Amino acid sequence: MGSGASTLTPPSSPEPESPVTVRRHARSSQAVNQNNRHLVRTNEVAPIIIHNCREEFQHVSDFKEPIVFGSIADNMPEHALIKGKYFLVKDIPQKTDRKYEFYRAPNFRKACPNLPVWACGQPTERGLSTILDSLSNEGFTDILLFNLREEPVLFVDSGSDMLPYTIKDRDNLESLVLLGRSPQEADEAEARVRKEVIDLAILNDKNKFYFYGDIENPQKELRELTVQYEDNLLVSEEVYSRHMLCSHSVRFKRLCFPLEASPTDEDIDDFLNVFKECPKFFEKSKSCNPGLLFTCNSGQDRATVGSIMGCLVLAQKYGFPQDLKSQHQSSKKFNSLQKGDYYSVQKLVRIIPNGVHIKNQVDQLIDHCSDYCHLRILIYDLVQKLERIERNGSQKTNDLIDRLFTRCCHLLERYVFLICFNAYLTEQFPQWFSLSFSQWMQRQPGLTRIRGNVGSPDIQVPVDLLFTGQHYLVADEYIGLDVLSTQSDVMVSNFRRINIKGFPIYGMAQPARHGVTKVTNHLLSRKVGHTFLVLINLRNDCSIELDGNTYSIRDSSWLEEPITHPLLHSQELEEKGEEIKKAIKTHRSVEVYHELSEPSEVIEVSSILTPQELALQQKLQTLDMQYYRVPLTHDMRPCEQDFDDISSVICEHCLKNQPINNTAFLFYCRTGKNRTTLAMAIAGLIMCHIQGFPKGANIGEQERVSCPNAQYTKGDFMIVQKLVRLLPKGQQIKREVDFILDEIFETMSPMHFHIREVIFVIYNKIKNAKNDEDKQHLKQQSIDALERYLYLIMFNAYLHHDKKIQWSRSFSEWMKKVAVKIGVYQLLDNLGFYDFEKVPTSFKTMKERWCNRGQNLPFQGSFV
Repeated sequence: MGSGASTLTPPSSPEPESPVTVRRHARSSQAVNQNNRHLVRTNEVAPIIIHNCREEFQHVSDFKEPIVFGSIADNMPEHALIKGKYFLVKDIPQKTDRKYEFYRAPNFRKACPNLPVWACGQPTERGLSTILDSLSNEGFTDILLFNLREEPVLFVDSGSDMLPYTIKDRDNLESLVLLGRSPQEADEAEARVRKEVIDLAILNDKNKFYFYGDIENPQKELRELTVQYEDNLLVSEEVYSRHMLCSHSVRFKRLCFPLEASPTDEDIDDFLNVFKECPKFFEKSKSCNPGLLFTCNSGQDRATVGSIMGCLVLAQKYGFPQDLKSQHQSSKKFNSLQKGDYYSVQKLVRIIPNGVHIKNQVDQLIDHCSDYCHLRILIYDLVQKLERIERNGSQKTNDLIDRLFTRCCHLLERYVFLICFNAYLTEQFPQWFSLSFSQWMQRQPGLTRIRGNVGSPDIQVPVDLLFTGQHYLVADEYIGLDVLSTQSDVMVSNFRRINIKGFPIYGMAQPARHGVTKVTNHLLSRKVGHTFLVLINLRNDCSIELDGNTYSIRDSSWLEEPITHPLLHSQELEEKGEEIKKAIKTHRSVEVYHELSEPSEVIEVSSILTPQELALQQKLQTLDMQYYRVPLTHDMRPCEQDFDDISSVICEHCLKNQPINNTAFLFYCRTGKNRTTLAMAIAGLIMCHIQGFPKGANIGEQERVSCPNAQYTKGDFMIVQKLVRLLPKGQQIKREVDFILDEIFETMSPMHFHIREVIFVIYNKIKNAKNDEDKQHLKQQSIDALERYLYLIMFNAYLHHDKKIQWSRSFSEWMKKVAVKIGVYQLLDNLGFYDFEKVPTSFKTMKERWCNRGQNLPFQGSFV
C-alpha cells in the first residue's frame, strides 16, 4: 500500500518521510475567510467563530499538542489524525456471511446446539436491536449481553443505521489498537476519542471528518461526514446500555478480553457477577432461564472464548451435551497435540482433582463452538508453522519465530485458563460462587504458576545445539568462586556446616568426582563421626562431568548463566543429562569455556558422568550414602512443593534413625550460595523441631543489633509484621527463623549472603540504578528475597502446627487448608515494601511475580 506525505514546517528543518506521512498543523491566532466572511480566532481558551458580526457558538478545545495531518495512501486527501496517529476505519469486514443482511452482524450463530449461547462480530446499532429482539422471542427470562472489546469503537450515523468504526494506527493499519485497558478505562477512552473527532471536525468550516470503509482499497469507500455534535457519534456504552432500559430482561456487561491471551481474573469476576446477581440461576428449576450473547470485532477469537465460557457455566446448570458430535466428529481423528496434550496441560491435569474429566469437558465444548475458531487446532497449526520455520530458518526469520512463539504461548495460556475455569466452576457452582474466581486462584498457587509459564523454549531443546555453536559448555568452577577457601581441604568450593552443635547440615558448590570422594570420606571419617551421608542436588539446570571437571550448558546469547529448566522435575532433569552424555559420547569432542574471559577450546572427552552417576560411582565405594535431586530455582523463593520435597528427605532419615547426628545432609547447587543456604535453613528448622531449639532462639536471647537501618536488616518490614500478627505466637516463629539464618551465616560470612539481610541490601541499590530496566530488575530481586523470607516464616508456623502429627500432612496441603483461613494468600497477593512505597506498582501480585520468569532465550527445537 502506498502513502502520501507532506509536512508543514519551516524550509530550514524538513522532516523525513514516513509510510503514512504527516504534517504538523501550526494554528494561527487569527484567520479570515474572505468568501464567507468568517473570522476564526484561536487562543488557549477556545476557538470563537463569528459570522456576520454575530457569535454563533463557542466550542472549547483542549488541544495542547500540534495537530498532526496525514493521508492513508498515495493520492488520498490529508486530514487531521486522532491522537496524532489514528484513522477511523469501518469495523464491518468487506466479506460477510449470508446472515449479515438480516442481523447486521458478521458471523452471528448459536455456539452450541443444546445450550442457549450465541456469538457474533460487531453488530450495528440496528443489528444489535434485531438480534436482541430475536432472542427475546425465544422466551428467555434474561438476556445476558457481553461486549468483549477493549479497542475504541464509534458508531457513525449512516442515515438508516449507526455503523461501527474503530481506530487504526497509521503505522499498522491491519491490527486493532489494544492497550490493556479495563472496561471503565475503555469506556472513557471511547468518550475521549469521540470528543477529539468532534474537535477536529469543527476546526474546518464544513464540520466534517474522514471515515474509511476499506483499508485495502481506501479510495473505494472514503466518506467525509458531518460530526458536529455527540449525537452524530455514539460510543459502545450508549449503543449497548440503552437496551437495559428498553427491555427489563437485558443485562449488559463490557469485558476487555485480549485478542489471544487469557482474560484477566478481574474480568472473569465481572463475568460471573452477572450470574450471581440472579440467585435463582443456581437453582435447577427454569425460573431463571438466561440466553447469552457475546460480541467482539469479528465474532471469532474473543467471541468464541466467551461462548465457551458461557457454555461451561450453563453446562453446570443444565448438564454437558452428551448426544452431539462436533464437526470434527471424534477425538480419534486428533493426534496428541491436537488434543491439547502439551507439557503444561499435562501438569495442570495432574494437580486438578479429576483433571482428565475436567479437560475433556472443555475439549467437548471447544469442539461444539468451533464454527469459526477451533482453539486446539489453531494452537497446533501455529506450532507446526513455528517448528517448520525454526528448522529451516535463518537469521532473518528470528523476529518471525519470536512472534509465532509468543502467539503459541498466548493461545496455550487461553486453553489452560479454560481448564482452570472449568475446575473452578465444578467446585464453586454448587456453592453459588461463594469465592470469586480471583479469590479461588489466590488459593491455587500451582495453577497460577502453570498459567503464567505455559511455554518454555528450553524443555525440548535438541542436544545437538552443543555442536552447532548455539550452545556451549561452561565450567562450573571459576576464579573467585571458592570464597570460603575450602578447595585445598576437600577439593570442593564453599564447603561449610551450619553453626549449631549436633546439627549435621552441610552445604557446598558443585563437586566433581574427586570432590565427591573427598567430602564423603571426610564426613564419614571417625573424626567427624557420621555413619550415613545424604547427598542432595538442588540444581534445576543440566550439568555434566567431563574428565574431572563439571560443566553447565549455556546459550550463546547469554553465557553468564546456565540454561535452567524450571518446569522439569527431578527425573526429567536426570533423563536430560543422559541425553547430553550420549550426544557427547557420539561426537567424542566438544567446545567448552573454562573461563568466560578466555577463548573457548575444543576438548577430547574420555570420561563422562551425569550428576546421578557421580553419586552412584561414589556409592560403589561407600555404601552408606543416598542421592536425591530437589531442583530449586535460583534467586527465587521455592514453591510449596519444594518445601515438601526437602522435608520428605529430612524426615525420612531423621524420624526413623536416631540419633540424628549419625546422618549427614549435604546440599549443593552450582555456587553453594543461594539455593544451598535456603535448603540448609529449611533442614535446620526441621531439625530444631525434632531436637529442640538451642539457646539463642528464645525471647531475650538475641544479640542486640546496632547499625543503620537495623529494623530492616532484622526483617521487620511492615508486610512481615503483618504476617507475624496473623500467626499464633508469630513473633517467636519469626525469632526462630532469624536464629537459624544467623547461625548459617556465621560459617559463610565471607560470601556476604544472608537470606534476611539481603532483602534490604538489594532494595537499597534501586536508588543508584542506572536505568529503569536495572531498577525493575532490582525491585524484582528484592521482592523475591522478601517472599522467600515470608515462606520460611510460614514453613516454621507449619512445623509448629503439625508437629503433633509428625508432619504427616504436607506443607502444600497445610497452606491450602489451614494457612488460607488467616489470609496468607491475600497477603502474598499484595506483597510490597509498604515501608517505602505507599502503592507498590510492580510484582505485587503472585501472578506478576511468578509468571514468565524463565530466561529470555530464543525458541529452539520443539514446542511442548
